[in-house]
Amino acid sequence: MEQLEVEGLIKDLNSRTKRIEQILPTLATKEDLKAYATKEEMREEGERTRRHFDVVAEGLKESIKLIADGYKALDDRITAVGQDIRSVLDNHERRITKLETQESKRPKRR
Repeated sequence: MEQLEVEGLIKDLNSRTKRIEQILPTLATKEDLKAYATKEEMREEGERTRRHFDVVAEGLKESIKLIADGYKALDDRITAVGQDIRSVLDNHERRITKLETQESKRPKRR
């Protein structure tokens, strides 16, 4: 090889080395890759947890609605029974009042 060829190869090698030196800092290290893998695992676990939570929350919504519907039905029934009792008591009160009035109009026995 001639001197000029050797000098050209060295110059080419130097320029290639400089480009590599510029690229090297941007490449991921093993530690970077491990950290990324950990972050990726955490993200995936977060997504799985969110999906699970959504399923659980939906089940809770259904259970709460069922309880609320039962409470409403029970409240309606208690209200109806209360009205029935009030009606019966009012009827008894009228009858007792009528009997007392009749009793007070009767002559007293001695």
